[in-house]
Amino acid sequence: MKTNLIIVFVLSVILISCKNIEEQIPDSDSGLIEISKAQFEADEMVIGEAMVYPFTDVVYFTGTIIPSVYGQAQISLPLPGIIDKIHCNPGQFISKGAVLFEVSGNGFIDQQKDFAESSAIVSRLESDYLRAKELYKENISTQKEFTYAQSNYYAQNANYKALKIKLEKMGLDVSKIEKGLFYSSYTIKSPINGFVSSINTTIGQYVDPQQKVAQIIDNGSFQLRLYIFEKNINNIQNGQTVSFYLNGNKSMTYKAVISAVGKSITLDSKSIECFAAIDNPKSINLVSNQFVEGEVYTAIDSVLSVPETAIINSENESYILIYEKEVNSIYYFKKTKVKTGRIYNSHIELIGQIPVGKLLVAGTYNI
Repeated sequence: MKTNLIIVFVLSVILISCKNIEEQIPDSDSGLIEISKAQFEADEMVIGEAMVYPFTDVVYFTGTIIPSVYGQAQISLPLPGIIDKIHCNPGQFISKGAVLFEVSGNGFIDQQKDFAESSAIVSRLESDYLRAKELYKENISTQKEFTYAQSNYYAQNANYKALKIKLEKMGLDVSKIEKGLFYSSYTIKSPINGFVSSINTTIGQYVDPQQKVAQIIDNGSFQLRLYIFEKNINNIQNGQTVSFYLNGNKSMTYKAVISAVGKSITLDSKSIECFAAIDNPKSINLVSNQFVEGEVYTAIDSVLSVPETAIINSENESYILIYEKEVNSIYYFKKTKVKTGRIYNSHIELIGQIPVGKLLVAGTYNI
């Protein structure tokens, strides 16, 4: 009885071993890999096909956010003066023509006086010039007298017009000043729409013309300043699409278009400055001089590819599993060597002879 039990046990072990061998390599003669339906579903495998996918060549860059040359204004005074009033605050939005400061000072009063005096002198010299001109035509006066009257009038008239332009640019009514109605102060207005980024003065401060008292930045004019290394500059052209992100957050990207390519190398960074126009910059919370990173799409082509999950890497070679058939809930695949190229957006380019048919595109990691 004991001998029979031993024989039964040995036969059972042999049968189980044979069954395991059959499950792992049941079709070894065909050279196909077999995967049961249970394993296929458990490993979330997917059968698909190679597909044409757009591949993009990119150039990576770092850069900054800056306003355009028309989107920033440095505010200073046309004359030395004292700040009487400040009508803006840092961070405040200002419309073009809005009053920023009121300024007074002796220099401003003196300029009005000089203009009024010049206006009176020009009026007298003009009369003398016209009279001398008529007398010269009638041969009553000499050419020397006429030339003297003419030069005095022209010289004083030039001084008058220069003073007039300066006062008109300050927004003053010069006709009142000519009558002796002087202004006690003048205003500084914003030349653009934008936000006040800084104010560098206080009430009562004496300010010279070369001092900057405020800065206005139009956030709608923000653009990208890209730093492209010399080796990549030949790939950069106007009109190329740019994708960039802020604060290292790659999950939130924004678009721009190359608008200018630099022609000189920055010695410190060994890079070339390029510029890109941002799509709808007002919709993005951008800050001047903010650091950005991203990539320029330099070329786009469509190639046959498969998902990265379809590739099996073994001994420096790449393989895919070509679907052959399904029999009795068993999937049969043929392991086929392929040559791969670029990788983009989790897709791998297939090069050379491309296999035709369905293949395993996901779940190969357990094989």
